Amino acid sequence: MQYLTYPRYQELGGKLSEQDFNRAEMVARMKIDAMTFNRLQSYPVDDPVWEKIEYLVFELIIRGYLGALDGKDTTSESNDGRSVSYESNTGRADNLIKLYLPMFFSQGGITQGRVVRV
Repeated sequence: MQYLTYPRYQELGGKLSEQDFNRAEMVARMKIDAMTFNRLQSYPVDDPVWEKIEYLVFELIIRGYLGALDGKDTTSESNDGRSVSYESNTGRADNLIKLYLPMFFSQGGITQGRVVRV
């Protein structure tokens, strides 16, 4: 299940081709699933959390927090004595995910989460 569909991505103002979007959406989904230990799977499709997930995936993609789609992230570049450094996005995706989905992360020593079955 995609967390954000291509038509919805375009509605929100996304400009990537469908092929590039599909790659970016999968990377975002894998990152979110890893950080939430796949707990989103227990939420019904009509749960309000899915709207947050759509916006989260969109933000991760348009802000470039998932890295370059061509697999060639540049951290510094030098040409004829001119040097250019790029700010690292390390940790930014994690922080954005925690901002959008605080219920999955420790707060004050208590881990909040959903109990599926007891």
